[in-house]
Amino acid sequence: MRMHHHSLGITAHTRHSLRFACASLVLAALGGLAPSESGAQTRYTCRDDNGNHYTSFRACPQGMKTTSVSAGPTASEYRSERAPSRAQPSAPASDHQQYMSERCRTLSDTLRSAYSRGIKADVQSGMRREFERDCRDEESDASSRYHQEQRDARRQRRDEDRQQQMAQQASQADEARRGQQCAESRRILHLKKARTDLSEGERSDLKRFEDAYLARCAR
Repeated sequence: MRMHHHSLGITAHTRHSLRFACASLVLAALGGLAPSESGAQTRYTCRDDNGNHYTSFRACPQGMKTTSVSAGPTASEYRSERAPSRAQPSAPASDHQQYMSERCRTLSDTLRSAYSRGIKADVQSGMRREFERDCRDEESDASSRYHQEQRDARRQRRDEDRQQQMAQQASQADEARRGQQCAESRRILHLKKARTDLSEGERSDLKRFEDAYLARCAR
């Protein structure tokens, strides 16, 4: 009988130990799962009709396409959602467009700003086909005309600069020649004025010579 009670005591102790061990395993398992549940959060990448991408921790709203779904950091670690990508500014219009028809200019401008204006891809494809069919040759001719006029304008400017340089050189040569002539006239005038034996006619000639010298050289 004593042996039977001893056997029951062992059984109760064993059951208590088993219950404690199971509880410990459950707590450990829950503790291992908690960080995974709280430390990760589903992240959605969405794209609108204009091609702009957004990142959110909620499912993409209606009208936007979900491009990827992944596990990411918690909301506290990932404070702000990704800002929408900015549309690239439209390139400036080409100078040769001034020689194109109004229809082709309008079509070219629309294609150039299609992305920033949110024009759908299939519409852009149709516009490109129309431009290639109706306006490509016209654009090529307009570009050739513009560049030819630019070359002609540059050549004209070079010719004008060359003519101006030649005129300046000729003016400098005339000025140098006049200086030499005035120097010679001044020398002759001094020699004749130094003479005391001039006749009445020679003195008249000297006066006319001096007047001409003053008119030409005294400037």
